[in-house]
Order: sequence, then structure tokens, then C-alpha cells
Amino acid sequence: MRRTALTRITAEHGEADVRDVPTLSAAEGIAPRLATPWWKVAIGLLGIALSCVLAGIVVTHWGSNGFRNIPSINVAGAALQLVKGAGHPEKSSFILESSAEGVAALSAEVAPFAAANYRRVEWTLRTPQPPDGLAFVWRTRENPRRTYWKPLQWLAGGIAPLNLQESDGWRGTITGVGLVARGTLAAPIEIDSVRLPPASARAVLVETFGQWTVPVPLKGYAIAFPFDAERAHFLPIAQAFAIAVALAMAAYLLLAHVRDATADPRVLWAIFAAGWILLDVRWQADLAREVAGTAERFFGKTPEEKALAADDAAVYVLARDLRLALPPPPARIIVLSQNTVLALRIAHFLYPHNVSRNVRVEEAERNLAPQPASLRSGDYVAIVFFAGLTFDAAKGALVWPDGRTLPAELILSQPGVVLARIR
Repeated sequence: MRRTALTRITAEHGEADVRDVPTLSAAEGIAPRLATPWWKVAIGLLGIALSCVLAGIVVTHWGSNGFRNIPSINVAGAALQLVKGAGHPEKSSFILESSAEGVAALSAEVAPFAAANYRRVEWTLRTPQPPDGLAFVWRTRENPRRTYWKPLQWLAGGIAPLNLQESDGWRGTITGVGLVARGTLAAPIEIDSVRLPPASARAVLVETFGQWTVPVPLKGYAIAFPFDAERAHFLPIAQAFAIAVALAMAAYLLLAHVRDATADPRVLWAIFAAGWILLDVRWQADLAREVAGTAERFFGKTPEEKALAADDAAVYVLARDLRLALPPPPARIIVLSQNTVLALRIAHFLYPHNVSRNVRVEEAERNLAPQPASLRSGDYVAIVFFAGLTFDAAKGALVWPDGRTLPAELILSQPGVVLARIR
């Protein structure tokens, strides 16, 4: 290119001083890059993209309230009214102990409110064995004879927040809400509270930041599913950042194309790295809180004190009561529970006794009791929230659902728990 220009100039003007001829650089003809520093472009675009994601969450969940600030509806567990089944208030909670005719029901007294103002229901409850048929129920002023319901999902050790739509029957004026448990309660349910947060822009934004910053406790399943509870969030933080990173990258490429500039790869890498680092900061903060909490709970304590400070302390106490009622090891004990995890934990705490379920695989999957012929004199049977076998104190025998019996003596009896010895 340079030789051609010189030839043309020489032909038109004759001899000329080459120093007076402007030269073309090797980058001539290449589109320039954006003038703003690359790192500022990356941070700015990622911030704008995150703002867009937050705006999308708010618009999707703010309901009819818009920017109005209305209070949430909060009902303590002790304020719930027992409609069916057995239970009692205890401190600020309500303990639902059993069902009647396969149904247990609680109702909450609330002032009538517009369904459009509250689209999310949050139950706080605890139970060692979640029932299968747990549902949220409500009634409306427009259709007082009908009871609407929607099943609740057990998620990460608690009830997942329930999002309600008009198609569910959540419309008009709500006059009453409640909780229904269908089927046999394998274990008592402790209800702490029920909360209905307002569906306003401010409330949704505050709730979103609360969801993204709440500590994620590491449980027994957390190695494979550390953020299992995030499935109940408006939008999990990892998905939100992934969307924001994709939007920021697409916006930068579009901006470079519109300005006829060359895309700087450093901007794309910086956007990706910033999103990754922000997520990792959240994870590191969770780990730091977990380490501090673990040290506070267990450091310097005896094995007994550590077990009592663990998440399954109630299971340990139950197993300790069983162990104290047993003779010195090795006694043969069969642990029966409809919750297989509960049975395994009790078995762990009862070692070095000879502990097993003593049932075939297909029987264990169907929560069946062992056959009478497989039990022998001197065996101990621990019935822990298990409906497939009962103890009849009047007959002094274990009773199977089909009427078969086996002589036994009662060693220990607690609510939902029986320890018997085969005669």
C-alpha cells in the first residue's frame, strides 16, 4: 500500500521529499476500540445487567400493590385453632400430635384481606417425619361454601414458600386460612408461624436481597445439594448472575457493533470473572459463618455434649433412653420406623448392640414389620413412629395389622415410641 501511494505521488508531482509524505500505519483500516477503560466498561455493564434482572424479578412478583407499602400478615403458631385431630399450643408454637379419621386441620383467624395484595404464603414448622398430604387451605368471601387448597412441598428441612395465582382460586377477599394434614401423622408437627408478605415492589426487592444473603446451613445432604432451599426463591442468585453475565456480554458485543469498534476480549473475561467472584464471595461468607457456628457449638465439649448440640439431638436423646433401658451389649434389637433415616440414626447411636431391621428388602420398602417367625425370645423391638406393629398392654403382646400376636413385655413407653422384649 505504501509503495503504491509513493508511486502515485511521484508521478503527479515529480521528485518529492519522502519525509513530507504521510505514511500509513499497520493498523490503518482496523476499527478502533471503545475509548472507555475496559474494566470500567465491564463493571458498568454487569451492574446495569444486574439491575435489569432485579427489575424483572420485581415486576414479575409485585402483584397489584405496585409501590404501595402495606404490612405483612403474621400469625403465631400458638394462635392457631385446632379444627380436627389432637394437639395443643406450647409457648409460641402449636404442636399437632395426631389426626382424626386420617385428617388433622388447623385454622388461623385473620382479618379479611384482598388476595391480590398477598400472593406468597410462608409456613415455619418442624417435624422429624414430614407427612405426605400437607396442604394450605383458604376460603373466600365470594364463595364461602367452598374450601380451596394447594399442596405444600417439603424442601430442605422445611416447607417451601407457596406462590399462589388466580388459577389456584386465590382471588377476591380471603376470609380464612389454615393447614391440613391428610393421613396418619408418623410424628408430631410443631408449627411456629405462618406469614403472608405483601406483593409490593419494595417488599419483593427486600425479600430478594434477603433470599440472596441468607446463610445456607450445611446439613447432611448439603455435600450434593448445598443450595437446595434456593428452589423456593424468586430467582436463585446463581441463575440471576448467570443471566446478568449473559446480558452484559451481549450488550457489550452489540455496543461494539453499533459503534463499529473492535470488541476487547478483556471486557468479556472481566464480566465473567466479576460474576464468578461475586458468587464465590457469597459462598466464602457462608463457609466462614459455618466454621464460626460449628466452633461455637462443638469446640471443647465432650462427646455427649457434642451429640446434644447436634441437629439431631432429639434423636440422640431418644436413642439414649432406649440404650439405658437395654441390658449390656450385645443385645439383639430391631428398630422399626416409617422414616428409614430416623431408624438408621437410632441404630448408629445404639451400637455396639446388634441392631437391625430384620426384614427383607421388599418388606422394608413397604414399611412392613418383620414376620413373627423371624423373632425369637430375648429380642428387643423398638417401635418408633411406626404403624405396622403395635403393643397391646392388656394382652402383653405385639400385634400385627392382620391380627397375629407375639408375647412380649413392655420395657419403655414414650409418645410414639415403644420398646418391647420378646418373651
